[in-house]
Amino acid sequence: MRGLAGSFFVLVWLSLALVVGQASAMGPLGVGERHPEILAFAFPTPEVPAHRAYLSLGEGKGSVALADMDKDFFLIEIVGVYCPVCHNQAPDMLRLYQRIQRDADLAGKVAMVAVAAGATPMEIEHLHRTWRFPFPILQDGDYALHKMIGEPDTPYTLLVDRDGSILFAHLGRTDIDNLFNRLKQLP
Repeated sequence: MRGLAGSFFVLVWLSLALVVGQASAMGPLGVGERHPEILAFAFPTPEVPAHRAYLSLGEGKGSVALADMDKDFFLIEIVGVYCPVCHNQAPDMLRLYQRIQRDADLAGKVAMVAVAAGATPMEIEHLHRTWRFPFPILQDGDYALHKMIGEPDTPYTLLVDRDGSILFAHLGRTDIDNLFNRLKQLP
């Protein structure tokens, strides 16, 4: 009996290891993949009035999807509230946003948002006070979007076009000058 129970335990353990290994092997999204569900994902409406205006939201709307915005491209920065690299990169992302806004072509076609994976409303408020982003920090409190995109570590930067095609994906600290030059080459 003992040998059978031990064999069963080993079989269950190996099956779980295989499933977890397959999920990890999928990893985050890559350039060239198409994922329109990212743009259709419903985030809770931001509390900050300027961020609701940036997203073209009126009063009373309970959720927002990036597809609701009248933009051609979406620069999405996936962040962790307690991620030191995200905190170190925040000033760079702010400068990138400012550069985009000063460029007449890019300002009209690129929307920029941060998505805080696993964050509570209180943590989102803390990030707003700390980072002072003029663009929205959207809440992914239950990690639903984070899981959808392959559960990457943070920060994870994505550039997605209106069709949901991934044009740029980068894990870790992003070279902002390089990314801005890529944005300048968008059609």
